[in-house]
Amino acid sequence: MLMDILSNPVLLIAVPLLFAFLAVFLKKIDKVLLGAAAVLNIAGAALIAVLYEGTKIIELGGFKPPFGISLVLDDYSLIGIVLLNVIFGLILLLSGKHVQKYAMVLLVALAALNGVILTGDLFNLFVFLEIAAIAAYIFTAMDKGFKHSFNYLVVGTLGSGLFLFGIILLYNVFGSLNMFDIQEKLSQANPADSGALALPLVMMFTGLSVEAKLMPFGGWVKGVLKKANTLVGALIVSAYALAVLLALGRVISTVFFMSGAVRIAFTAVAAGTLVFAEASAFSRKNLREVLLFSSVAQSGLVALLFLYGLTVPAVLVLAGNVVSKLVLFTVAGKFAHDLGTDDIGDLKGVFIKFPLVGVGFTASAMSLIGLPLFFGFVAKINALVGLFDAGNVWLPIIILVMAVVEGAYFVRILTTLWNTGDEGELSSKDKLKTFKLNGSAVVGAVSVAVAVVIVALGVLPILNIKQFFSVDFMTFIGQLLGGM
Repeated sequence: MLMDILSNPVLLIAVPLLFAFLAVFLKKIDKVLLGAAAVLNIAGAALIAVLYEGTKIIELGGFKPPFGISLVLDDYSLIGIVLLNVIFGLILLLSGKHVQKYAMVLLVALAALNGVILTGDLFNLFVFLEIAAIAAYIFTAMDKGFKHSFNYLVVGTLGSGLFLFGIILLYNVFGSLNMFDIQEKLSQANPADSGALALPLVMMFTGLSVEAKLMPFGGWVKGVLKKANTLVGALIVSAYALAVLLALGRVISTVFFMSGAVRIAFTAVAAGTLVFAEASAFSRKNLREVLLFSSVAQSGLVALLFLYGLTVPAVLVLAGNVVSKLVLFTVAGKFAHDLGTDDIGDLKGVFIKFPLVGVGFTASAMSLIGLPLFFGFVAKINALVGLFDAGNVWLPIIILVMAVVEGAYFVRILTTLWNTGDEGELSSKDKLKTFKLNGSAVVGAVSVAVAVVIVALGVLPILNIKQFFSVDFMTFIGQLLGGM
């Protein structure tokens, strides 16, 4: 009985909310409350994973679906909550003093992001997204970036309004807001009626695209992340990206009934995001700018995979991206804060001074590129195989070309950060600048730990060729989680 209570996913939302309420009155220990909530949520997510026995619908208020509020715990949301709470905890660990003034806001954000992943109801998805967005508006202004935060607020509000109006129209058609109830009704719908669904689906997709950073709706990203500190940058590109893209995937797989024209339009947005963002990242010389455009590109790739029903490859690519970006953006933020710059040319040879940080950064970058023996390779090969199996040729070609572009700019970055000399010159410690990085031991330890996980999850599937090339790879990951 006790274990059932402790493993209830509702606690992942309720505990941070309770601690946020306490933080209002106990401001002197709000940081302690934030740390305690993060630890409890990690423990709770781990316990849920260990005791997981299959899909479970959690009914709130005693109302059975499709009435009332319900949370959904299945393979999809299980991986989401485990990743989210671990990533959130690591972000807090690595952010240091940046969390001091925003403990209560971060507690609210943690609760909302868990709700985004777990909810099975469209209106409650809107509510959780709004709560998470309000928290983001607050902490993105923490470094006096009021103008960019205001732009984010305006665009986010418009996106939320479109999403809300879309679900109102969808409710008018189906009389339900429960995603799985709508999915069942869609399976019985006449394909000729798909035109009536086009408007609400376009509005919902556009609304979600704002937070998912899809172009042109994610224009706010550059202003917010170009000079973001370790906390804001890592939260947006890792924790928020994970929750929002998982929500997008859930909505696409349950309530989207797409005609050919709608699918083509959505594909153009996702593929255009991938191409535009990779080209933008290639042309930048500021490390955080490169990483923010790389994050936008990965969002486009994940959305593209969800649109073509490749849920498992999409989740794998998303997981690899958010874990790698956690390390990459944290390191870039530390450079900017402690060294006064994250211009790539000014950081020549910095990894010679901080090799542990360099190893973690390098492994994360290699995984993003999709090189063998790293988790990113497993994710991308699953995506390519899935698209080829579906008879699609052009999208894999686009993905491969963009992977080459991504590889080019990351190799350029790594070459510069590991080499003290200019291009064509031998590297020498005599040319090494004086770099001082506060907390480099903690950042290095976490970076190396993440690198070990990335390599392990890249090697283990290759040892089992059948699992490696199978779309059932999600089951394999689930078994790994359940065996922890």
